[in-house]
Amino acid sequence: MKFQDNEQLNTLVQNAPIGICILDATTFKTELLNDKFIEIAGKSREEIVDRWYWEPFAEARSYFEADMSNVVKTGQAYFANEVDLMLIRHGREEKIFVTFVYAPIIDELGKVTKLAVWVMENTKQVNERRAVAADEQRLRALVTATSDVIYSLSADWEVMRELDGRGFLKNTHEPITGWRERNVHPDDIERVNAAILEAIQGKKIFQLEHQVIRADGSPGWTFSRAVPILNEQGEIMEWFGTASDITIRKEIENALRVTREQAEQQRRIYEAITSGTPDLMYVWDLDYRFTYVNSALLAMWGKTWDTAIGKGLRENGYEEWHAQMHEREIDQVRATKKPVRGEVAFPHATLGRRIYDYILIPVLNEEGEVEAVAGTTRDVTERKQWEERQAAYADELQSINEEIAASNEELATTNDELIELQRRNEAINQELENSASRLRMAITSTHLGTWEYNPQSGELYWSKECREVYGLAKDEYPTYDTFSEHIYPDDRTRVNEAIARALDPAGDGEYNLSYRIIRFDNAEVRWIKAHGNVFFDNGQAIRFIGTVLDIHELKAAEERTAKLAAIVASTDDAIISKTLESVITSWNAAAERIFGYREEEMIGESIYKLIPEEHHHEEPWILQQLTSGQRIQHFETKRRTKDGRLIDVSLTISPVRDPQGNIIGLSKIARDITEKKLDETRKNDFIGMVSHELKTPLTSLGAIIQAANTKLKNSEDNFLASAMNKANQQVKRMTTMINGFLNISRLESGKIHIDKQVFDIETLIAEVIDEASLTATTQQIRFEKRGGTEVKADRDKIGSVISNLISNAQKYSFKGTIVEVACTASNKQVIISVKDSGMGIKQEDLSKIFDRYYRVEADQTRHIAGFGIGLYLSSEIISRHNGKVWAESEPGKGSIFYFSLPLETK
Repeated sequence: MKFQDNEQLNTLVQNAPIGICILDATTFKTELLNDKFIEIAGKSREEIVDRWYWEPFAEARSYFEADMSNVVKTGQAYFANEVDLMLIRHGREEKIFVTFVYAPIIDELGKVTKLAVWVMENTKQVNERRAVAADEQRLRALVTATSDVIYSLSADWEVMRELDGRGFLKNTHEPITGWRERNVHPDDIERVNAAILEAIQGKKIFQLEHQVIRADGSPGWTFSRAVPILNEQGEIMEWFGTASDITIRKEIENALRVTREQAEQQRRIYEAITSGTPDLMYVWDLDYRFTYVNSALLAMWGKTWDTAIGKGLRENGYEEWHAQMHEREIDQVRATKKPVRGEVAFPHATLGRRIYDYILIPVLNEEGEVEAVAGTTRDVTERKQWEERQAAYADELQSINEEIAASNEELATTNDELIELQRRNEAINQELENSASRLRMAITSTHLGTWEYNPQSGELYWSKECREVYGLAKDEYPTYDTFSEHIYPDDRTRVNEAIARALDPAGDGEYNLSYRIIRFDNAEVRWIKAHGNVFFDNGQAIRFIGTVLDIHELKAAEERTAKLAAIVASTDDAIISKTLESVITSWNAAAERIFGYREEEMIGESIYKLIPEEHHHEEPWILQQLTSGQRIQHFETKRRTKDGRLIDVSLTISPVRDPQGNIIGLSKIARDITEKKLDETRKNDFIGMVSHELKTPLTSLGAIIQAANTKLKNSEDNFLASAMNKANQQVKRMTTMINGFLNISRLESGKIHIDKQVFDIETLIAEVIDEASLTATTQQIRFEKRGGTEVKADRDKIGSVISNLISNAQKYSFKGTIVEVACTASNKQVIISVKDSGMGIKQEDLSKIFDRYYRVEADQTRHIAGFGIGLYLSSEIISRHNGKVWAESEPGKGSIFYFSLPLETK
């Protein structure tokens, strides 16, 4: 009887939780088996039932046939240990782990009739045990390999055990109490205790950067992270954590901070220097992008630093032709390493189209190669306008000369000399412009990344911070080849050589250098600093670990400082810094050329070494102005050189501030204007001499014309009478012009005399109006007396001021309009005003009309004669009377000119 015929036994076998197979003890053929056995065997039921046992399991026969036969022979069960067995399951060879028993089934006569095979598969459990063992092995390897301290803590943090024995306390595997007092730096103990309490109460991860006392007693920094281990009830059983030594990173961060502060201080000094000049100053990189612009250029563009820096020429408003021109010039400077000079017209944000003179110079690096191009631009619009007016004045003067040439050959000759004078003035002004100095100018912290390279396997590991430095996404993995590809081409050979030296067993294994990389994400080129060490075993490099830090901003700051220093060193103007106690702290090459003193002779000396005794009062005044936050621009004075000469200088002085905005010193630009002053003196002397010599023949000519007019009064020849009358008007016009030049010459040489007397100014106004009404009848002049108003002034010169304002009102008003003159007294001063209904003046011209030789250029004024000296002379006369002069105007609605004088007090 076969076992499968026993229904109860069959049910028992089929429901057993382990694999069971019943064999005939004589034939070893399978009579009964359950599904669990089939599952373990990996074969179909048909391949096993009624077959010799070793037919489906031939691969196990050599191992277990003898044991099975011995069970039948002895009647003793065979219990096998857990074994690994290579079976063919599901059509393929497969290794499994099983525990099985061969058990005899004995009949009532004591004979073994059946053999039961009990089998349980342990493959999954074995694999899991091996995985756990492998994880434990890897953990031990990690603990051995890492440079971090690995530790465990009691639930209350009172007892520490350093698992690797390489920690700060060096107590290998021994529990440590009181570790906080021994290990945590006193400055950070309160902060660490607070963070521990917060982590315990919140049952959350502890992580903190703090100072420590290392085993050798030296201070250091660590980043510590500890994770709580909870039991099934959610209570903390212990803590497990790591501590990294970040002392080097902290030292680098502190060094970077100090360097940035120093660079920022240098930047503020140079900003104070460049902000003191009206010139436009800028720097381009070799890709034509602006890397520096001063405040004057930003104002001209109408832009801010953030919207201008890093942008190209076209993005900052340059027209295409203009941008291409400068790009060619930048390429030329780069190729020749020589400056380029030029002149160009460019639209100003508020003043309209202006004319600029510029020079571009190379900025060289330590290797002497051009790394940037710096430029200085000066607005020469007024100079150009002056040149054009000079030409117009020459033409007008020539016309006058031609009109009176027939009457006086000597006067014509003198006029030619005056034209030559004007031409010489133009040449002098050009020379002064060409010799004007141009100031040259010059134009932060990342996380520390870590990396590890296995020279044997070629594996490369980057930390999160290292990936951020290189711009590598978290789902991408670096290799040595991709790392090398992202080294900047110009630096690749140098980096590879440094790595090779570090990996050489004959060396010290040190790797420390700065170089450029190309970021993975945006291809941006940035500077980094890499540091590392190689570990050797039996002369073989087995581990290469290190750190990397982004130092791009630091490099940029160093380059800007170098550029600014190069420009300051090459300027023609003296640039001097001093303390609030007038002690000199910096002295450039131009200062040495101008004053004759070398840098070592002046640093630490008082500025009074340069100031003549009669000018000592200026320094306290300068300090008072600067410490109140004001700037001093174009202050003209005298200074003494090393060889004792007195020179004329123009000073522009700005305060230097610390990061909190406190004034800590002064920066001074000194320009030698001695030759300019001499040229102005020569020009004024010449104008005065020529004007004085012209008066004698002009007076004679006037007398001749008046005599001729008397004889022609009753003549019937109307043409001749009219001609002589016109000649008389031209003589008066010439006389007025020459008197104006003569008065300017006297004024600027300090020889003009103010003869003050008490008089009624309303009476003087009435007299001037009567005289003006005789020569001009196209406008009506209206003036209403209000009572006696006495002033103490030079009657003739105040009369000339009133006459000039009324004459201008008539010239620039339309026919048939009214000129209104008013005189009012208030607050111990009298104010005289002249109002017209003429063409008016634009706001951009209104602030310049009292400048010497300035005339408003417009289509309506081209036919009106004049040299632009009347309002300038009037302004100077009123200034010498302690009065003020000003104007109000609106185009198309007329103008009002005012001047004030102090009232005479009794």
